[in-house]
Amino acid sequence: KKWPNGERCVPLKNEGPHFSVKLCVGTPGQCFDVVADSGSNAVIVPSCVCKEVPAGGCNADRKCFRGTNRSSTFHIPHEVEVLQMSFGSGNIMAAIATDVVRVGNLRVNMENGVLLIVDRRELRV
Repeated sequence: KKWPNGERCVPLKNEGPHFSVKLCVGTPGQCFDVVADSGSNAVIVPSCVCKEVPAGGCNADRKCFRGTNRSSTFHIPHEVEVLQMSFGSGNIMAAIATDVVRVGNLRVNMENGVLLIVDRRELRV
């Protein structure tokens, strides 16, 4: 559907227990299918750092986000802040970053709103 202001709806993909939506992070965009969570103000994507840490629990075959030297709009503080998040399927550790996120033709600068998964060992998915 197209709205009068030119924005378009983006289709949700039924994944069984949840819905996912395609979004792109960074400039140029690195695209992911992520769980659509209307109760969150952050975007959570896997960081390539997780794959580089042997005990991080990330699958080497899965797509990951790399901001440094890949996205011209990426920013992460010199002293990286990492937080733990708990879900019904387990816990993750994520670094807080800033970058542009695009969903359809909507573009938003997510200041401290891009959470990069750096450890997912405790996640049962």
